[in-house]
Amino acid sequence: MVEQSKAYLTLTLDLKNPVEIEDFAKAFAGIAGMFDDYLRQEHPSLRGEANLYVKEVRHGSIVADLVPSIPDMIGYMDNVLIVLGFGSLFSKRIRGFIAGTWMDKPTKSQLNHVTDALTAIATDTSGNAKLETIIFREDGEERELVTTFTAQEARVAVQTIEDQKRSLDAKEGFDEPLVLLVFERPARSVTSVGRKTGEQAIIEKITAKPLPVVYASELAQKSIKQAFQEDNVFRQGFVVDVNVERKNDKPLAYRIMNLHQIIDLPEDD
Repeated sequence: MVEQSKAYLTLTLDLKNPVEIEDFAKAFAGIAGMFDDYLRQEHPSLRGEANLYVKEVRHGSIVADLVPSIPDMIGYMDNVLIVLGFGSLFSKRIRGFIAGTWMDKPTKSQLNHVTDALTAIATDTSGNAKLETIIFREDGEERELVTTFTAQEARVAVQTIEDQKRSLDAKEGFDEPLVLLVFERPARSVTSVGRKTGEQAIIEKITAKPLPVVYASELAQKSIKQAFQEDNVFRQGFVVDVNVERKNDKPLAYRIMNLHQIIDLPEDD
């Protein structure tokens, strides 16, 4: 049980402003959700059997001990490995989003858990947060820093998550699957997903007029930009799924959702 745990986590929030109770609660609920996601992936037999509890919250900076309740049948080493494994995952998730890197094939609930875990620090003006693991060894307590991040970094991470969530929303459906897109005005530079690119392309099935291009998929953008480097883009066609942005039923822009194939276009007679 909680009192018998040989390893646990400590979350420290050094905030400059008072924190709303809702945001404070979200931080712990988000971490607990990430812990459950970790068990689902790495220790599925323990999902529903192990939980994360807030054992104590101390004054000054907000310092909370997060203690996993793991069944007695799990040995000491497994208890420690679970705590260390989750700490490593937490750091990878947070640092990745801060760097602008998306999660690989996440669910919306997984993204929401990370957002909730960051809410209290992301809404602060200039605070910081850190997560540590504490392990009880035979020769005493061993404390190790898992990760630390600032309020500004948390806001960057939340923005990255929101960009990925918008991409997931867009991928839930598309207007035109498997259409041939030809670039009229390509660009080699890479832009953020969901942002204007300055590029224009034609999908003759929809309209002969070149329309602005927006990438809703980071993978599709990388593959298309790589193709620009390797061949003459004006001799290439891109088989894509797109959402068509419209106003009064008039097409205004293409959102590229998926890239299926790159083909060589026939030369003009």
